[in-house]
Amino acid sequence: MKRIVTKLAITGWAVLMMVGLGVWSCSTDRPTPETAQQVVEKLNQTYFFDSRVWKQDIQASVADNIVTLTGETFYPQAVRGAIRNLKSAGFDSIVSQVNFLPEMLPDGKNFAIVTVHHVMGRYKPVAKKQEATELIYGDLVRIIRQVDDQYQVQSPEGYLAYIPTNTLRRLDTLTWNRYHQGPFAKFGQNIPLKNGASISIGSRLPYLGNGVVLLADGQEYEPNANVDYRVFSPGKNPLRQEILAAGKKYLGLPYVWGGRSGEGADCSGFTQGAFSLNGIYLPRDTDEMSITGQFIGFPGWYDALLPGDLVFYTSGRRLITHVAIYYGDGKVIQSSDSGVHIASMDPKSPDYEERLLRDFTFAKRVID
Repeated sequence: MKRIVTKLAITGWAVLMMVGLGVWSCSTDRPTPETAQQVVEKLNQTYFFDSRVWKQDIQASVADNIVTLTGETFYPQAVRGAIRNLKSAGFDSIVSQVNFLPEMLPDGKNFAIVTVHHVMGRYKPVAKKQEATELIYGDLVRIIRQVDDQYQVQSPEGYLAYIPTNTLRRLDTLTWNRYHQGPFAKFGQNIPLKNGASISIGSRLPYLGNGVVLLADGQEYEPNANVDYRVFSPGKNPLRQEILAAGKKYLGLPYVWGGRSGEGADCSGFTQGAFSLNGIYLPRDTDEMSITGQFIGFPGWYDALLPGDLVFYTSGRRLITHVAIYYGDGKVIQSSDSGVHIASMDPKSPDYEERLLRDFTFAKRVID
C-alpha cells in the first residue's frame, strides 16, 4: 500500500517509529499518566482520517501504574495497537473498557432502510444545523447507536449521521440481504405512493421482475408506463469480469511499496491499475479508495459481494492497511508480501489466508 499522506492523518509508520525506537520507554523515569495519554492520542491520530466516516476516540487514565483505556472505536485492532504501544512505553498493566461500535440493539436489528422521501442526516442529534448528508427513500443504512429519538447511522457511502427513529424501518440480516442482492430499479423522478410516502429521484429499490419493485416498507409496487426508472443487474455486468481479467495480467508480479507498474505494485497500485485498464480511475491511496462507492459488506456480513467489489482490511498498526478485489467464491485477487496472487477467505481452501478474515473491515461497491 502506498504511504498515506493526508491533511487529516499521520502515517502509522511515524507512530511506530517513535514508539518502537523508545521515545518514552528508553527514559529511566517511571512512565506517567501524561505519557499514556500521549501514546493514545498519537494512536487516535493514526487511526483517524475523516470524522465524517470514522469514529476513533480512545482515552487513557492511570492509577497505581495500571492504565485503563476508555472511549470508543469501530475495530478491536485499534485497541490492540494501543496496548502494544503502551507496553513499549513502559506500562505493564493495561485494562480495556473501550466501547466497540456499532452498539448492538436489544433485538439485534442493526440494519435499516429509509422510509420517507428524504431526511437530513446531522453530525449531532439535533433538529437544526450540523448537516452531514441527506438520506433518501430506500437508502440502506447501518445503525450505530440510539440516542433518545434519534439513531446514529452510517449511510450507504459511509457518512455518520443522526436521523429520527421514525424515518427508518429496521431490518434483520435476512431482509437486509434481500434489499442488497439481485437487480435494482433506479428512479429518475419523485413518485407519490398510496401509503403516504414517496419515492425520491435517485432512489434505488430491488427489482423483482415483471415490472414489480420492492418498496421500503416491504410491499410490492408496479410502476406504470409513465414512471421514469431504469433496471440495473450488477451481477450480470460484464465489466466485472473485465476487471478481473485485467487484474490477472498482474499475476506473479512482486509486491513493490508505492509501485503501480509492470515491474511490481503495492495493493492500492495494483487495484487502481486493474480498474484503470477498464476506464475507471480510483484514488491512489488505500484510505482514499475506501471512502468511494457504497457499503456492500461488514464483518459477519458479506453475502452480497460480487466480483469486482473492493475489500478493505485494517490492523493494529494503523487504519486501512490493505485493499483487494473480490474474485468470487470467497476469494480475492491482491498484491501483498507474496506478490500479486489469488487467495481465499475460506478456511477450508488450500489458498486460505487467515488475515483475510481476521482483519476484514468492510467492502465497497464502485460499479453496478
